[in-house]
Amino acid sequence: MKGILFFLLLIFLPDSKALASRSFNWSDRCVRAQEACIRLDYKEARRLTSEEKKIHPENLIPHYIDAKADFLQAFLAEEDSLLIQLKKRNAQRIDLLRKGAVNDPYQRLCIAEIYLHQAAVRIKSEEFFGAVYDTRKAYLLLQENQKLYPAFRPNLLGLGFIHCVSGSIPKNYHWLAGMLGFSGTVNGGLNELRLLLNSSNDNSLFSYLHDETLLCLTFLELALLPKSDNRQQLSRFNHVTELHRKPLLVYAKGSAHASAGQNDSVLVLMDAFHRRKENQPFKFLHLMEGNARLFKLDSNAESCFLHFLQYNGGKTYKHSIYQRLAWLRLIQNDKQGYRSYLSKVSELPHNGHLTDEDRYAIQEWKSGQSPNIILLKARLLFDGGYYERAFSALAGQPVTAFSRFRDQLEFTYRMARIYDKQGKSDRAIRLYESTLKNGADHPFYFAANAALNLGQLYESIQNIPKARLYYRRALELRNHEFQNSIDQKAKAGLSRLNN
Repeated sequence: MKGILFFLLLIFLPDSKALASRSFNWSDRCVRAQEACIRLDYKEARRLTSEEKKIHPENLIPHYIDAKADFLQAFLAEEDSLLIQLKKRNAQRIDLLRKGAVNDPYQRLCIAEIYLHQAAVRIKSEEFFGAVYDTRKAYLLLQENQKLYPAFRPNLLGLGFIHCVSGSIPKNYHWLAGMLGFSGTVNGGLNELRLLLNSSNDNSLFSYLHDETLLCLTFLELALLPKSDNRQQLSRFNHVTELHRKPLLVYAKGSAHASAGQNDSVLVLMDAFHRRKENQPFKFLHLMEGNARLFKLDSNAESCFLHFLQYNGGKTYKHSIYQRLAWLRLIQNDKQGYRSYLSKVSELPHNGHLTDEDRYAIQEWKSGQSPNIILLKARLLFDGGYYERAFSALAGQPVTAFSRFRDQLEFTYRMARIYDKQGKSDRAIRLYESTLKNGADHPFYFAANAALNLGQLYESIQNIPKARLYYRRALELRNHEFQNSIDQKAKAGLSRLNN
């Protein structure tokens, strides 16, 4: 009997030598699979990882890349069924990765990033507790890895992201961050990501991290830093090889141009991408092009928005796209077309995890009031960086020319924004303060955003006490439009000033 048991153990117990030989090797094939993921060429990525598994079954990196491909598909498609598949496959992958060499820093890193990616998809599907739980598991693994291997640069991708997010959490949620053990600042997290990006440029061992780090850093800077001269930010894309083949990076660069008010550069970038038929389709580039054309008051924006709606099976942005289509008709004085498109908002779900833009569209539909055409044109032109044209649309108009209080408030806010961008700070400050005073008790976003912009303006001239004052004032205003995004930027501003 003892002999039989011993024989069975030899057959069914894992081979200790095989387990010990499992490694994390960024082979050339794995690097190419990673690049295919960034290009959204999932078929090619999986072909390469499958080939690597057959040739080097001991290498665990292909399983990590497969998880990344699943994450990108699920995150961008916003389909609950893909999340269910993702969680099941990730559980199996994590079990496999745990059997890798424990003295290899890639073991904890790969597992942590799988948890982080899964958390992002869970947020899209409104599984908030699961998302927080996954993020905490990722954070603990990354912290442990950092203590064991402080010189291991790839660790900074996940840590930098979590530190940025922790630093921008609104004050009323600090207790939750503390309870979960999260900590960090916006500046600290951004500096970690910049350090990693530099390392990916200077050290060939980490070059595979360049594009992913650039994506993360760009979007966090756009979300958490004041809009300013971003020539340095845009210059980073010069290091991207075959940018035209990478939809995510094209979108990131387009976002940087849009943030800088370089609308024509966005259109040039979109045209260059769409002319290459071999590129993987990416619906959000049609959304970006639609916005850029709308900001130029170009009626061709309509086909871009309709293309996005046709291929967008997800939950977000649909309400706001119908609102933009309605605006496009309104600025052409087609009021029937405006009402027709805006009515589509009523046919979509009004609950669940919607963006601030979607909620804004729902609110416009419920109000039954169309925007003032003059103010709408000025807003769109301003968002495209056409500041002189926006000023011309409003110049000579007295506040009393607008009958509704909301329009009067928007007029002072729009003029303040234009003066701010033109460098006429004294005029901008007066109009921002007027908007804040008159609109503080109303649900419109103008007062809160005026406070936010005052904070950013004073931060830019190093008047730190006043910058803090207005960032806090922005956070004090509640129950207004775009609450989440304004709160996040104001909290990020305070985090920057406290370091």
